[in-house]
Amino acid sequence: MLTKGTRRLITGGVALVATLFILPTPLFEVFSETAEGLSLALFVLGVVLLVGGLFLVITGLMKRSHDLRTPRSYDTRQGTTSDEDRPVDGHSMPTAGRQGQIGGVL
Repeated sequence: MLTKGTRRLITGGVALVATLFILPTPLFEVFSETAEGLSLALFVLGVVLLVGGLFLVITGLMKRSHDLRTPRSYDTRQGTTSDEDRPVDGHSMPTAGRQGQIGGVL
């Protein structure tokens, strides 16, 4: 289960990566004063993605650090799987209870 901080970090990171693909060409056209309708729209979209991504990354880091500093107790811990639900590793060393099932002379 992802915390709010982790979700914000992932969403902000995706927005920043999208900014890398959307913003460079319209940015060049805006600064060289040759931009038209579509270039201006992509420039605005890139700036919005950049600002939004930075905001989400910063708030995600703050929330995540707050979550990591919060003391845990049995009431506030996240759910874990029980021993019955965990898969058995077939390559692990046998325990003392299973050694008789391997076969061979002891």
